[in-house]
Amino acid sequence: MENLSVFENEWYVLNDMLGDLKSKRIKVSSSIAENLRYTRFIIEHYKETPSIEMHIHYDYLKDLEVALNNVKTALFEEARELGENYVALWRKKIDEAPLKCPPPRKKTLVKWLPRDGKLDFVRITFSRDAPKIELLRIAEEHNINIDFQNDKVVIISGAPEKIKKAIRVMAEKYFQPL
Repeated sequence: MENLSVFENEWYVLNDMLGDLKSKRIKVSSSIAENLRYTRFIIEHYKETPSIEMHIHYDYLKDLEVALNNVKTALFEEARELGENYVALWRKKIDEAPLKCPPPRKKTLVKWLPRDGKLDFVRITFSRDAPKIELLRIAEEHNINIDFQNDKVVIISGAPEKIKKAIRVMAEKYFQPL
């Protein structure tokens, strides 16, 4: 798990770099942000399930390293627009990242979600509009809460095992190939 903390530190620097580029009005591809979110998901998943043997397997850490390197390469391509000094500054920060402890994990605030440690929440983005009435029926059947952010994005909350069952039902109906 030692390598995981190195990757996590690098992730924080890359995330800061992405934010800095956006604040400087540099147009960054949405795929870069998606890939950065994906690597964060992998890191968090590995951290929360350290006892699972596959997580310490070399290939999984190698895949994480490759994904982070792809994000890094893409960010530095975009950063060249701001000059070599800017690029050098961020290269130095990335080189120093393994020497630092990861910052404490921030809690995600969802306004309507009850503050109960036994509840979990998941944000789901559908590739096409999903019928609200059908999703409400699934939520009621599985005793979970559902909030519609827009026509394609929902947040569901409830007991983790109930959420998993509801997601399986939704996946069977809405995520199968056409």
